[in-house]
Amino acid sequence: MKIEGSVRSNLLAAIASSRRLRGQRVHRDTLKHWQQIAEHAGRVSMHGEAVTDLVAELNAELAHAVAA
Repeated sequence: MKIEGSVRSNLLAAIASSRRLRGQRVHRDTLKHWQQIAEHAGRVSMHGEAVTDLVAELNAELAHAVAA
């Protein structure tokens, strides 16, 4: 997966999108992309970038999206 921009900006965009789409059906590829962003950010946060809170928020949004 290729991520354009900062990990933080990608997390914020994914969180905003997931909140905007809450309660609606979300395409499987979109969910996969959000999951990949969260996984990548988790690896990056272990190396210094403080995005742990954003990863947790995105994972919570993913849980809502998958349950819908």
